[in-house]
Amino acid sequence: MRLKMIGKPLRRVSFVFALLAAAPYAHAQAGYPKVAISSCVAGAASFHGVNPLILNAIIFHESRNNAQLILKNRNGSVDVGLGGLNSIHFAELARYGIKPDHLLDGCVNTYVAAWLLAKQVKANGNTWIAVGSYHSKTPEHRDRYAKQIYSVLRSWGAVQ
Repeated sequence: MRLKMIGKPLRRVSFVFALLAAAPYAHAQAGYPKVAISSCVAGAASFHGVNPLILNAIIFHESRNNAQLILKNRNGSVDVGLGGLNSIHFAELARYGIKPDHLLDGCVNTYVAAWLLAKQVKANGNTWIAVGSYHSKTPEHRDRYAKQIYSVLRSWGAVQ
C-alpha cells in the first residue's frame, strides 16, 4: 500500500542524515539480555539519548519488527512502520521533510521513533510515564501502554 505523499521538499535534517545502515544486527551490550538490537536501533537510541532496549521493545510491540506494517485505527488515523508512527505526527514530520512513505524505511522510522520517545523523556523524565506517552498522553492509555512495554522487556529478561 502506498501512502499519500504530503509536505514540502526534503530538507536536511540532522537525524535523517544520521541514518547509517551498518551491520544488520549488533550484539546486545554486556549485562543486557541477548536481544538482537539492529544497528539502526542502536544508532537512533544513541543519537537521541534514549534507552535502546526501550526503543527496541516499542518497535517489537508496535510492529513485531515489520517495517512495512500499515495499520488503520478505529479513529481514522494510521500507524506506520516499525515504530507504529501515528498519522497525527505527519504534519510535524512534514516540516522536517519527512513524508509518510519515508516511514516505511525501517531506519528512518526508527530514528523518528527515537526522536518521539526522546521528546517524551524530555517532557516527563526518564520514567514509565515517558514510555507510555510515546503512545498516548491520556493517562488510561499511557499507563496501559507502559505496562505492555514493560511486559515485552520482562519476556526478554531485561526486567524482573
